[in-house]
Amino acid sequence: MKKHNRTIIQSIKKDIIKGYKRFFWFFYTKLKYFFYFDLNFRKSTNNKEFKISLLLPSRERSKKFIRLLDSINKTCFIKNRLEILLLIDEDDNETDKYQSIILSEKYKKLDIKFFSKNFETHAIRNNFLAKNSTGEIIFPINDDMIFISNNWDKEIDKVFIKVSNQAYCLWVNSGLKYNHLHCDFPMVNRKWYEKLGYVGSEFFKFWYLDAWICDLSFKSKKFFITNKIKTFQFSAHTIKSEVDDTHLKNLKNNIPENDFITWHNTNKYRIKDAKKLK
Repeated sequence: MKKHNRTIIQSIKKDIIKGYKRFFWFFYTKLKYFFYFDLNFRKSTNNKEFKISLLLPSRERSKKFIRLLDSINKTCFIKNRLEILLLIDEDDNETDKYQSIILSEKYKKLDIKFFSKNFETHAIRNNFLAKNSTGEIIFPINDDMIFISNNWDKEIDKVFIKVSNQAYCLWVNSGLKYNHLHCDFPMVNRKWYEKLGYVGSEFFKFWYLDAWICDLSFKSKKFFITNKIKTFQFSAHTIKSEVDDTHLKNLKNNIPENDFITWHNTNKYRIKDAKKLK
């Protein structure tokens, strides 16, 4: 129901529900992280290093790809445990530039797997990459983001070692005001992926991959939130200089509006899939 169509009572009720949700998930996620990781008697002596698969669909953004790789080089502690799965379309005008970047001496310590295939949606692209990944941690990322926190891969180890026998999700701090209500870049372990058979729902044309994972997190309570991994997204929605042909293409044909409708019509599927994670 749109705001101007709601009565005062309906508006007050919605605000109360919204306030309760913010309050509950703020304390739930803070206390959960504290009891698992900040109390001395819960600290793990296991120093397992997980292999991390970064899923990266891209298109005609080789310069942004460089910016992302530079941030990984600067902040990742153990680079050789990463695999970066890069997927571009077969007709990408910057194919040669991507391949040149991958072969650059600057990024020789990064294991970058290159794929060139045409897929209809963002979720299908990510699911293709997930299927071809070998890491124990599956981390969908964007070509317009960077990593800010140093040693973020060590924080991933610390979290997932606690739940290595369960399907689990980890939210990073992606710079949102209410980072306990949404994460732009949630990652999952392989058990999560195997139980669902996908990393992103293929109901959508482009949007809602992150929202879907976050909602499954809420419904299953199988997630942690860490503020020790910070990322930044150079979003074209807020930074005019970041607007490019790829961004404009994703706004065509009412894709955001249609995906919004799809989101509200697929809650029953999220309820069903969240049960698989428990």
